[in-house]
Amino acid sequence: MRCSSCDQPKQKLFPKESSLIRGVTLYLCRTCIDKKMEPRWTIILAGRRDGPDSVRDFIVKQRYLGKKIEAEEIIR
Repeated sequence: MRCSSCDQPKQKLFPKESSLIRGVTLYLCRTCIDKKMEPRWTIILAGRRDGPDSVRDFIVKQRYLGKKIEAEEIIR
């Protein structure tokens, strides 16, 4: 299986509820759990739903992998 955050194939993943979107279960590797990472898509959706301030920490500290999240992706 692949980690929901880093998208790398891992032999062991752990179910963890998203810290941004309640009710969404993610399957994360130990590295992503330890770094408190979230998938890029959860950050964008939470930012659209709850406002940019709700995801500021994730964006500023780059607690996601992938291309930089632009303001246009959140403010739509």
